[in-house]
Amino acid sequence: MTSVVIAGSIYLAREGFKTILGNNESFSLIGEITNKSEFRTTLISLKPDILVVDNDSKDFIEANELSELNKLSAETKILVISDFLKKENVQKLLNGGVLGYLTKECERNEILAALESIVRGEKFVCNKILDVILEKKRDEINLESDLTDREVEIIRLIAERYSNREIAEKLFISIHTVYTHRKNIMKKLNLKSPVELILYAIDKGIIPPYQN
Repeated sequence: MTSVVIAGSIYLAREGFKTILGNNESFSLIGEITNKSEFRTTLISLKPDILVVDNDSKDFIEANELSELNKLSAETKILVISDFLKKENVQKLLNGGVLGYLTKECERNEILAALESIVRGEKFVCNKILDVILEKKRDEINLESDLTDREVEIIRLIAERYSNREIAEKLFISIHTVYTHRKNIMKKLNLKSPVELILYAIDKGIIPPYQN
């Protein structure tokens, strides 16, 4: 079972998230953080698999501080839930080790999907966050490339959040071959992260935009 700690200074926000986790057997809430001073002691003592942070609380924790939390518990993966959509802030968090970024408009299924992806070590962002990143990255991503049919299919499966093992099984190839294709795809497209690959897939019509 995946252990989760919730961080946020707003009581109702914490209770709402606890309700979402309440009837799910895959996740176990093991603690709460209600103010900035509790981050260090809680993470060091509990070492949760996932830390969920309500990052809308005023004076709660800054983006640069949030990115430093991995040093307290290297095993802990971070999911941010925030309606603060400034491009620089979103990109800084995603580049700084945060694996998931959702807004408070996201529904239960999408929140659980984000948690499941994060458990696998995969980044997960919702539609609004994709829009923010896309506005920043659209002109930086090379959309013209010589992709093979196999590479397009792998891009589609990656963008649909299949794991490397699942892709290998679906296409009847080895995991090593999947890794090789991924490396070649990222090089051809001049991309640096799975999030950018998803943006490419949406822009080229390989997959439709996500629906919340």
